[in-house]
Amino acid sequence: MDRARALAAHRPDKPRRLLQHSVSLVAAILIVGVVLLGLNAFLVALQRYMDTEIVEPEPAVTDPMPAYAVPPAISPLQPADQDPRPSQAPEPGTSPANP
Repeated sequence: MDRARALAAHRPDKPRRLLQHSVSLVAAILIVGVVLLGLNAFLVALQRYMDTEIVEPEPAVTDPMPAYAVPPAISPLQPADQDPRPSQAPEPGTSPANP
């Protein structure tokens, strides 16, 4: 421990890394500039899109169509108390419930 402390005390100041720091600063500024230019291009395109007029086609004039129409081929509904199937009497000698 004393040896490390003695070496640190006799060591001159750290060498300045001016070139490394300047290159890093230029790279950071370029990255921020590219991101800001991309954001600006996106916002310009979005603003142009928002400024375009919306043109809706005019609806064709037709007769009004009802919401629900009963087709004429279907017969009217039978009352709920009637059985829609024809009633058949069971044959004599057979039980009503066949297994």
